[in-house]
Amino acid sequence: MTTITHSTGVITPLLVLGWSAARRSHSLVHPVLGRTDPDVTLRPAGMRTGTLTMLFANAADAAAAEAVFAVAQRLTLADPDVAAVAMTFVVAEGDIAAVLDPETRVRWTLAVPFQEVAP
Repeated sequence: MTTITHSTGVITPLLVLGWSAARRSHSLVHPVLGRTDPDVTLRPAGMRTGTLTMLFANAADAAAAEAVFAVAQRLTLADPDVAAVAMTFVVAEGDIAAVLDPETRVRWTLAVPFQEVAP
């Protein structure tokens, strides 16, 4: 079961429908005129950034989660079944998107852009 801990409690979605993440490389490649090999400035990659998409049982649960994600704070994601997704994160620039499930017309999905941060 996935849990997201925030400053005043815990969010427990029914299901995490999607978790996609990437790490931006910060190394710089400098082409040099008259040379075949470039100069390179090596820098470490950034922390994970991406989108977390969750399923909620009803509009009230989705709205409560959306309200939490709208507050500027650090959150902690944990899932004992998928340890690789564990992280401390903030909501990144972008849209927090709530969508009514067209099949059930009761359940809601919530997509949240995230930026991993140091705990």
